[in-house]
Amino acid sequence: MLELFFYFLLVLALTLTLAALVIQSPAHPGTKVLALAVAAGLLASSYLVGTALLGRPKPTQLAILERAASKAVVVASLNAEGKAIYLWLVLPGETAPRAYTLPWSQETAEALRRARVPLLSASAWARMRTPFRRSTEETDQKFYAPPPPPMPPKS
Repeated sequence: MLELFFYFLLVLALTLTLAALVIQSPAHPGTKVLALAVAAGLLASSYLVGTALLGRPKPTQLAILERAASKAVVVASLNAEGKAIYLWLVLPGETAPRAYTLPWSQETAEALRRARVPLLSASAWARMRTPFRRSTEETDQKFYAPPPPPMPPKS
């Protein structure tokens, strides 16, 4: 959400700069009004498009700011066979999950299923190593089950 805010501030600054240049130009008043209307439309549409993207899963290939994450907790997943693998991930240092999508791969879907099977009765979540690594291999994402919690000491 913070990235969207800064993007909107950048668009706002560019729009206001262009509007100021148009107002100071010796153009016809009708041209100035049209330019200001276009600037206002650009500003409103960029905000609406940005907020519409908030609920959509981001492709992992476009997760540039998150690229340094070495692991992630897989809170939920959905396999859309032949289309994509949708993941809800909690990144290190974050508390809220975010939606991402991986390209469909039978091998990746099977690895995710294998990592989740032992966790179904334990109410735990699978983990994912290097969730945003750029690679051409479809099986590059590594899913795994976290180690079981230590046994309580014997009394």
